[in-house]
Amino acid sequence: MNLDLNISQIPLTMSKAPHPSRIFKTPDELLKAWNDYKTWRDSSAKKWEKVQYVGKDGERVTDAPPMPYDIDGFYVWFHDNYGMFIHQYFENKDGYYADFVGIVTRIKAERDDNVKTGSLLGFFNASMGNRIAGLADKQERELSGKLNIPNLPDIGER
Repeated sequence: MNLDLNISQIPLTMSKAPHPSRIFKTPDELLKAWNDYKTWRDSSAKKWEKVQYVGKDGERVTDAPPMPYDIDGFYVWFHDNYGMFIHQYFENKDGYYADFVGIVTRIKAERDDNVKTGSLLGFFNASMGNRIAGLADKQERELSGKLNIPNLPDIGER
């Protein structure tokens, strides 16, 4: 299915005037930065290579694990590479970045999918994956009991 949408024709009624110090002028620019981060993240797996010795001759084989995508990692990567902070696009404080809500939702969904799939396949720790994706199991516990204090005679009367 090919949707031929011209985003510029969609009214941004929920958005205030663009913030004057915007880094990304369009959602596509933010998506490009996210894709660049993923490329870097995938290539950084070489730092975590597992070494295995296989076969009867013990041939040395290295295997790079898949790497999880993380929004905080994206913030750090962008700042380290460009010296700018981008958290405001994800927080949308005061509605200045309302026109980025759709792409931010898409980025978060891709991150969640990456973490959930990696956890289900055993590449990532399931507990940490659930926490990163906001799926941590929250349990409430109620404790009840009685306090039984015996009525003892005053020590002075003994």
